[in-house]
Order: sequence, then C-alpha cells, then structure tokens
Amino acid sequence: MALEQRQLRAFLAIVQTGSLGRAAETLHLTQPALSRLVKQMESQLRVQLFERRTTGMELTSFGEALRPYAEHLVEEADLAIEEINIRLGLGRGTVRVGAVASAAIMVLPALLEKIHAAWPNLQLQIMEAVEDKLATALEDNDIDVALSGSIPESDAVMRVAEHKFIDRSMVIAAINHPLQQCSHLSVRDLSTESWIMPSHDAEPRKRFNELLEQLGATPARVVVETRSPSTIKAVVAQTRLLGWLPEPLFAAEQAAGQIRPLACPELICERHFFVHRRRRNFMAPPLAQFLQALQQ
Repeated sequence: MALEQRQLRAFLAIVQTGSLGRAAETLHLTQPALSRLVKQMESQLRVQLFERRTTGMELTSFGEALRPYAEHLVEEADLAIEEINIRLGLGRGTVRVGAVASAAIMVLPALLEKIHAAWPNLQLQIMEAVEDKLATALEDNDIDVALSGSIPESDAVMRVAEHKFIDRSMVIAAINHPLQQCSHLSVRDLSTESWIMPSHDAEPRKRFNELLEQLGATPARVVVETRSPSTIKAVVAQTRLLGWLPEPLFAAEQAAGQIRPLACPELICERHFFVHRRRRNFMAPPLAQFLQALQQ
C-alpha cells in the first residue's frame, strides 16, 4: 500500500487551511474531487484522518500520526524535483536563511554577493530573528539554515560549524544622558536606572540576566519590553531609558550622534556564532553551496 503525492499534498492542504473548501481552492480542485482523495486515503489506511466539524476539518490521532511523515515525503519529493531541474538548467534553487540581526548586517551582505557571483540563479529568502525564534523556524521547516549564537541540538536541528564572526552587546544610552559624563561605570552604578529590553523569553534578555547573576547584581528594572531593536534604539535615543544591544545594531545611530555606549565594561558580552541546519538525510545542492560559502 503506497500513498500518492497528490494524496499527501491534498492531506497537507487540508491541514494547513483547516477546511475542504479552502484546500480545494489552493489545489485548484473541486471540493468533491478533494473529498474523494481524502476518502481514498482513509480507505487505503483503514482509519479516519479527519473529524468533520462545523468549524472545519480537525485531525484525528491517526491524522496527527501521519502529518510529519507526509510533510517529510512531500518535502523530499520537492527537493528531488528541484535537483533534477537544476541539472537540466531549469531550476533556480532556493535557500531559506535565518540570521540574528547583527549577522544579517555584518555577515550576509558580502556572503550574498559572493554566492550570487558563483551561482546567479540561486534565490535566497532571509528571515531575521533571535535564537529562540530561529530554533523554532528550523524545527518547523520554515528555514534551512541559521547563523546565530548557540542553538541546542535536537532531533530536528544540528550544528554544522562555528563561524568566525563575533559581536559584542553593551549598554547604550542617549547621547545627552547624564551617565555619558562618567568615564567608568560599574553594574552597581546602573542599579537605579530604568531599562527597555526584550521579553523574558528572548535569548538576548536571558544572556543579560545571566550576566547580572554572574556579577551578583540585582535584576534590572525593566519598564518597557519589546523584541524590536528599532524600537529599543528609538526609545533610548529620546528618553533616559537604558538599552542593551550588539554593536552592529546601533552603529548608524551612534554615527548620527543619537546613541552612544556607556563606559560599563562589566556589561559587555561577546557572542560567538554558529551555523545550524535542519537535520535530514538529503541536502539539496543549493543549500550545500550556501553552507560551503558560509563556512569559508
């Protein structure tokens, strides 16, 4: 008993859209034709894959069991077709890249220029996010490779190599902040200040809290939370709030005379970078080409 690609794609379309009608539109099929495909699958497998509810199509436990295998089989089929098309000169090839903001700014531009010169038909899709979001994106098959600080290895994610790029996060304040007059600050000197920081579950905030804990300092008084570096910079430049960002992210604002790091060496933290990718047996040539260039 073998499931066909069209059956698997029909199954996944229903899972993704939540209804027969929307899935049929996505697949350019009539709703009765799609319904027949599902019934064929259920007949072959001798189980019910969906519960038909007024709110839409809901997976049964059997459908949930099938889902990861269907996603894997369809993905591998797409990769095989892409490889054949590339060898025929028909395919472009696509690599979905995730990177933390500082790597996106400092590493990817020169790398992309090099990749484009060597493989002009390669298409790159870039997602910018912090480590926890990139880990989820790798596990969910939203990206193929990530350049970031350390991400824990798992059944879905593996570390390929360490990258030579290193960034430094430091305390930033408005150019006219009173603390800018101090030539040396300790973490205790900042204990009464208010901060704008990422949320507790964000990787940068975790690193910052770990650094404070290592120094035996009291937790920072965070009055504004946001995952947006742009918002952090804008607020810091126009208020007395302090922020904590990697150097590349505030270089333009520093050059414009809006923001400057505070002289607090205790709160400077280096981050080493690593290349991570999805753990799978087959790696498409475009991804292999990108990884080779990235490691060089």
